[in-house]
This record gives sequence, structure tokens and C-alpha cells, in this order.
Amino acid sequence: MTPADASCLQSLKLRVVGSQDEIINAFYGRILSFPGFKEMIGQTCEREKIDIGQLVAHINEVQFKHWQRFFDGRPDKAFKDFANRIGIAHEKCLLSSDLYVASSAVILGNFLGLALDQHLDDAGQAATVKASLSAIVRMFFLDISHAISAYDNAAARTAFQHVSEPLLNAFEVEVAGDLKSMAGAAEDLNRTVKNIVDVNLGNMQRCRDIVSSIEALTRNLADLAQTTRQIENFVKVITDVSRKTKLLALNAAIEAARSGEYGRGFKVVANEVKALTNEAEKATRDVTRQASEIQDAIDHAIRQVSGSQRLVQEIDAGMTTESESIGAQSAAVSEISTTLAAVSESARGLRERFKTLNAA
Repeated sequence: MTPADASCLQSLKLRVVGSQDEIINAFYGRILSFPGFKEMIGQTCEREKIDIGQLVAHINEVQFKHWQRFFDGRPDKAFKDFANRIGIAHEKCLLSSDLYVASSAVILGNFLGLALDQHLDDAGQAATVKASLSAIVRMFFLDISHAISAYDNAAARTAFQHVSEPLLNAFEVEVAGDLKSMAGAAEDLNRTVKNIVDVNLGNMQRCRDIVSSIEALTRNLADLAQTTRQIENFVKVITDVSRKTKLLALNAAIEAARSGEYGRGFKVVANEVKALTNEAEKATRDVTRQASEIQDAIDHAIRQVSGSQRLVQEIDAGMTTESESIGAQSAAVSEISTTLAAVSESARGLRERFKTLNAA
């Protein structure tokens, strides 16, 4: 836009502002005569839950402010922002870009008519009208280019939203379902692992109790073996006494034989002592044999108990290792649960980013 263009537009501003109601009413009267336009506006009113009067009033408010900037002849940022708002508003009304250009031709015709009326009596009529019309056309199509650009961007966002929303919903439902199932399975596995850990801890404690009982039994068997050895020593003493008594009885018998008739009674006593000694020897032999058998049995029991103790200790060590391994698995399952929660949160964040993108 040149300064001359801006001057031409500014000279028309007062007439346009005074005629804007007439222009906009003529515009809507024209486009609403076409069934396609009327249907699109009706759909917009139904979607937004407003009547056509409210919709037209809202659009007019924005449009009138925009026309004032239009005829200031300054295509600055504020002008572009208003053009963008108008383009987005028409996109929400389901108006395609080609229909928007066609409907804008009605407005352009009104502007050109105002320019002709403004300069009809000018001395340099042809040149002035040409300059005014040229300025209007340039500014008008600059305006349309901004509006159509905003319209196309809004239409692209709407199309993207229509395409992405079902996909995103399906993705969210699918991912949420999978994550929920995986999280539930992880929780079940975690509970199972913890139960196994608890059972192992109980078994480990029972193994330690068994080891303690075996150790106590081993000590008791050792004490019994010691007692048996003491019995054997006592039997040795008895055997020695019996041997000496037997020898004494033999000497008594010899002395009785030497005494003849006078030693007969002493011989009887010596024979009884010898018989008693023989019985004592037999008894000590039996006790010795039984003590030896008991000692062998105790030694065998001690060996078996020691073997059982080693076996239980090995089981306890294995269960300790297994418990540590299961504990590590439990920690891994807990980490999986935490990771699934983070993935679920990321999916929700992705959903929010899509919403933000659609709203932009």
C-alpha cells in the first residue's frame, strides 16, 4: 500500500462507516437467498446453540471494527489479526474458501459503489475514481489473503482434529487397556513373589530350628556316648575284681585240699565263690558286649545326625540364595510397575499435547 492508496481509502472511511449497516444487511440478504449458504449458517447456529440474529450481530461487531481499520489504509499487525479472526469465524461457519471469496465479491461491489458515489462530482473524475477503486481492490484482496490464510490454517486444524481425534481415542483406549492389564499382571506377580518370599523365610526359619534341634540331639548323643564309655570303664573294674576273686577262690580251694578233712567246708565256700565269680564274668561280658553295641549305635546315630545337619544346612543355604534371587525379582517387578505408571502418565501427556495442538 502506498501513501496515495491510504489517502484514497481514508477519504472514503466516513461514507463507509455511515453505510456499514446498509452494506452488511444487503450482504446477508444476498447470501441468505442461496440455500447452501443458509444451510451452513443454520448448522453453525445449531452447533453453537445460538440463533441467526446473535451470530450475525457477533460477526458484524468484528466486521465493523475491521472495516474501520481497512479504510485507515494501514495493513499493520492489528489489521492482520482482525482479518485472521474473520477467516477463522467463516471457517467455523463451514464456509469454504471459494465460497468466502464469492461472498466477499458482494462486499467489494458495495465498496466500489460507495467509491463511485464519493467521486461522482469530482473535477478529475476518471483519475480519482480509478485511484480509489484501485486502492479498494488492493486493500480488499490483501484483506482476503489474510482471511483465507487464517481460514486454511483453521480448516487444516479442523481436518487434523477430525482425523486425529478417533485415532487418538483408539490409541488412548488401547494403550490404557494394555497398561491396565500389564499393571494388574505385574501386581499379581509381585504379590505371588512376595508370598513365595514369605514362605521361603518361614522354611528357612524352620530349617534353622531343625539345625538347632539336631545340634541339641548331637550333644545329647555325645553325652550318652560318654556315659557308655564310663560304664565300660566300670565294667573293666568289675572284671578285674572278678578275676582277682576267682584267683583268690582258686587259692582257697588249693589250701582246703591241703587241709584235708578240716578244710572241706572252706572248699565248699571256695567253690561257691568261684561259681559267683564265673557268673560275674559272664555278666560283665554281656554288659561289655551290650555297651559296645550301644556305643556303635550311638556312633552311627551321631554320623547320621551329622549328615542330616549338613543336609539341612545346605538346604538352608540354597533357600537363602533362592530368597535373595526372588527378592531381586520382586524389586524388578516393582520397577516394572513404576515404569508402567510412567508410561501411562506419558500417554496422558501425549493426549494433552494433542489437545493443545488442536486448540492452537
